[in-house]
Amino acid sequence: MAQGQAQAQVQGRARRQGAARWLRSVWLQDTALAVAAVIPELFYFGTLIAPWADWQQRMWMLLLALAEVLALVVRRRRPLAVFATVWVIAVTSDLLSWANTVDYTPCFGLLIALYTVAAQYRRPVALGVLVASLIPMGMAIAETIGDYEGPLTTPVLVANIAFYAPVTLVVWGFARWSLATRTEAERHRQEVAEARLRVTQERVRIARELHDIVANAVAVIVMRAETARATALEDPACSEAFAHIEDLGRSTMAELRHMLRLLRGSDAATEDGYSHGLGDLEQLLADVRKAGVRIALEIRGTPLRVDDSVGQTAYRLVQEAATNITKHAGPGTRAVVRITWDRALLIEVVDDGAGRPPDGEREEGRELSTGHGLLGLRERVALYGGLLSAAPYGPGFRVAAALPVSTAAGPAPVPR
Repeated sequence: MAQGQAQAQVQGRARRQGAARWLRSVWLQDTALAVAAVIPELFYFGTLIAPWADWQQRMWMLLLALAEVLALVVRRRRPLAVFATVWVIAVTSDLLSWANTVDYTPCFGLLIALYTVAAQYRRPVALGVLVASLIPMGMAIAETIGDYEGPLTTPVLVANIAFYAPVTLVVWGFARWSLATRTEAERHRQEVAEARLRVTQERVRIARELHDIVANAVAVIVMRAETARATALEDPACSEAFAHIEDLGRSTMAELRHMLRLLRGSDAATEDGYSHGLGDLEQLLADVRKAGVRIALEIRGTPLRVDDSVGQTAYRLVQEAATNITKHAGPGTRAVVRITWDRALLIEVVDDGAGRPPDGEREEGRELSTGHGLLGLRERVALYGGLLSAAPYGPGFRVAAALPVSTAAGPAPVPR
């Protein structure tokens, strides 16, 4: 008994889900919209039930309306073909009305076809179908005016223009607004996806560099402990302490490799094992100058020794900022990289925005691209207790950061 009830509930749920899918189907929605548009046309723009209409006129009107419905049902799959078909039906109806064969000047179906094309195609095509739509509209107005003479001609003309022109322009404008909204939403989704990818890549880079720094330090500790234990065999307590250091170091290395493997992921990209630092800035800027950007390096204060991770972060920041200048500001741009040694390592990259940006590059796109490119660096700088800012600076752009410097740091070695 209970099993039968459960089976009946499952079958009922499946039927309801099937009915819901059918109601949400595009085919049903387009069919309902086509019928809802064409039926009022037959009564408002036609004389289907007028007492003076004969059966032949009614047959012509029904055939034209049926053809319009069948075309509109597939409007999403063949927008231009459907518009052309509905346009021909509208023009044919107007010509037959002029010849007194029928009295039918459809409009609503043409507006639906116009909206479909304008909401999916670029501006030239959208403008083309808008102009084409005005032809049957004008023919319908002319045919209507022909039924009135004398003082009624002008009021009827004004009334028809006041109806057809605003409705057509509003439908076209709403379609263009809908397309712009969808395009902007898609662009935003792509920018968010790109930003997340950049952050993920930066985390992978941090993981690799962290491994290089920590693994090297731990390896040195283990080797020194082995050496010390070998030379301290006469002291059991000292030998045991060094053995503990070795075990702890090896355990730490195993855990570090495991955690970094998880952080990188299986698809993480690998680069060469060389870690760049502040001593590599001149070579970096030389490559930027080859792209036509006039960029200078200014160093203020006495360089101090910093952790490798901080030096790598500073290099990555200048690299990202210089890349954005090359990509978005273009050749001819003047820029400066300022390195100031104080209680903190201050880095500033400023450009004047006076270059020749690539074709199609917009100023707002430049700002967005720069901001997303620096998301990973912002996370990296925050990881080491620093601050990062990136914003327009007059006609150009400015990226600035402050990174911590150890209070016990001494003078840095001469850059290689």
